Amino acid sequence: MRCDRNQRQIRAMARGETIGAAKLRQHVRQCLRCQAEMSRERRIQRELHSLKNEIPIPDGLNDQILESIETIDRRPIIVRRQRSKVAGFCALGVALVLGLGSRPVRRLTARAS
Repeated sequence: MRCDRNQRQIRAMARGETIGAAKLRQHVRQCLRCQAEMSRERRIQRELHSLKNEIPIPDGLNDQILESIETIDRRPIIVRRQRSKVAGFCALGVALVLGLGSRPVRRLTARAS
């Protein structure tokens, strides 16, 4: 499951607006990245609610703030992480090939009958 495609629904689940599909809930239970996103959303909600008691918030401002947070493009960060994983696997592959290639080869000698 691609986490970035379900960010909006995960945030809605954290706010208690939706329950979410069983498959998505199972994914969130196992995915640390999605759990962190839910935790972050809950923390934002707590902070907004605590501010609500201190400062009067105009109607709709809460929704505007949340929408602006959702529009932040996180794809460059995700792409960098994916590229670093690919680079790591490539380096591991090269190391394995070099390691296996440098092993001494034992030659079988044919027995003379």
